[in-house]
Formats: sequence, structure tokens, C-alpha cells
Amino acid sequence: MLPGIGSLGDVNELPPSSRFVARAGEPVTDADRSEINARLNDAFSAGTIDEDTFHRGLDTLYAAGTLGELASVVAGLPARAAYEVPQIIEQNKQSDPPPGELAPARSMSPAMTAGLVGGVAVLVVLLIVLAIVIL
Repeated sequence: MLPGIGSLGDVNELPPSSRFVARAGEPVTDADRSEINARLNDAFSAGTIDEDTFHRGLDTLYAAGTLGELASVVAGLPARAAYEVPQIIEQNKQSDPPPGELAPARSMSPAMTAGLVGGVAVLVVLLIVLAIVIL
């Protein structure tokens, strides 16, 4: 038997906050089995675990009754991303030009143009009033 798969031998790789350590006595749900099965399949497909490890992990997965019994299987798998790429970054990737190319200039909306002209007009009036007061 390979270390870390099928036994609780090398569980120290998981942090204490891992649900497989912190809630070791809880029963395994169908969702837990599905998630770990997908991770085992992904790791085997990517070549990060060999066939024997894959089969032992599946055997342990479907024989386990508690989360603690799955700790050794999870500890032997590659880490999974615990975050998603923010949607704004995905949107920008699609709209940004390739590196080295200039982005087209953005035109101002009519409301922004009106605001800018109004602001300049107010500034000119204030300068005229200030000039009259000083002189």
C-alpha cells in the first residue's frame, strides 16, 4: 500500500482546518464522494498520480464511512484552486488588445461632455467675478 493512500498514515499534510481533519467523524455524503472522485480522475488524467494510486484512492473513497477516512486520499491529491477568476478580469481579457497594440480611444458620453463644458463655464464666471473684485 502506498503511503498516504488507503490508510491514515500521512494525514499531517492536511491543515487542521481541513474538513477531513476538523470534522473527521462526520459521515461522507454523495457530494463529497463526487468531488473527490472528480479530483482523483483529474489527477490521474493529468499524470500526477499513477494507476495504482488512482485505484487505491477510489477503493478508499467508496469504502469510507467518515470524512476522516478520506483524509489520506485527499492529502495525496494535488491542491485544487480555492478561488475563481473575477468576472471583470475575464471581461477585460476579451476586450483588451494584444500586448504591444494601442487600444482605441474612448469617446466621451454626451452627459460627460455637458458636465465638462458646464464646469469650465462656471470656472470662467468665477474668474471674471474675482478679477472684478480685485480690480
